[in-house]
Amino acid sequence: MTKVVVTGLGLVTPVGTGLKKSWESFIQGRDGANEMKSFDTALYKVHRSCEVEDFHLDVELENQISENTIHKYVYYAAREALRESGLLDDKESNRERFGIAIGTLAAELTPFERLLRKDTSLKDNGFDKIVAAVYPPNSITNILAKYFNFEGPTMISLNACSSGNHAIAWAYDRLVSNKLDVVMVGGGDMIPQTEFTHFHNLKALAPDKCQPFDKNRKGLMIGEGAGILIMERYDYAKKRGATIIAEMAGYGLSCDGFHMTAPHPEGEGAVKCMSDALKMAKVNPADIGYINAHGTGTPHNDKTETIAIKKVFGDHAYKIPCSSTKSMVGHLMGAASAVESVICCLVLRYGIIPPTINYETPDPECDLDIVPNKAREVKISRIVNNSFAFGGNNATTIFTKLE
Repeated sequence: MTKVVVTGLGLVTPVGTGLKKSWESFIQGRDGANEMKSFDTALYKVHRSCEVEDFHLDVELENQISENTIHKYVYYAAREALRESGLLDDKESNRERFGIAIGTLAAELTPFERLLRKDTSLKDNGFDKIVAAVYPPNSITNILAKYFNFEGPTMISLNACSSGNHAIAWAYDRLVSNKLDVVMVGGGDMIPQTEFTHFHNLKALAPDKCQPFDKNRKGLMIGEGAGILIMERYDYAKKRGATIIAEMAGYGLSCDGFHMTAPHPEGEGAVKCMSDALKMAKVNPADIGYINAHGTGTPHNDKTETIAIKKVFGDHAYKIPCSSTKSMVGHLMGAASAVESVICCLVLRYGIIPPTINYETPDPECDLDIVPNKAREVKISRIVNNSFAFGGNNATTIFTKLE
């Protein structure tokens, strides 16, 4: 079976636009939380999130991509990833074998918010205003296909917070089965007021900072941004002389369906998807050198993930460094696991694990090695990336150094 490799990476995050700036911020442990600026939070009890602050596109593209923020984030990250892969200016390849898979959540919500903020009366062509306001989720892949000339199949993953990893799994299957040579894959999201309100009403938002695995954690921070990976068949990448960043070695998907918002208390779905990912990747639990945890900072999620990791890895669980980069950039929803997959590839490249910041008080129920507050240099070759979404939609991906 052919191997699937990563040849390009791109990032837009609350701690930096672009791969270099974001990675430097991750290693420095920079906190991306800030006062919400996209809309008025006067009626809420929480006023902070992790918004992207320093983002801009080239002047000539700013008004062409569309007014949709998600389009712009994903476009920027995709262009950066394609440039690194050497495919940005490629004119020779069969673009019908180039596909796109993107995970998102906010793309479902923003059209409705736009409708609510428009005059939807029938006067003065009100219906035309409604139509102009709507950007369906698949518009994200359409934008990418248009500007980068990808002519193969596209897919939008709307599987809540594990959408990015589900998109990566889709891409893996099409590459392994030789249906495609290249897939631009990842996720993008922004912070709609609808989403902020939803988590606020669930009392799931932290008031000032995200503290995954800390005893006094109070909830998650909502974030925004995009992460893109260029995934290829190994034989195709090798033939064109591409630089290999990592191998995408396998994945596991499950849905325990325990509750619409709460994880299964024994982590059954998480256990299954981690176990299945290890099996597909043909990796022993003792070979995993780092876990990029889902680590949202909510009381039940962090406790349940700890239980699941212990069940899968046994005594080795205490020896595996884990960290939650959500402590720095917040929960990027449909983009979260895509951004975290990019981070996993960067950990393999540089041998440095980003920390879990804001960690102050150990929790005896979350007693893993969570790499608190300072980055750690390591020598590892195999990484697990966890993503556990509402409704029990679980997805784990495994990235390794190419052997």
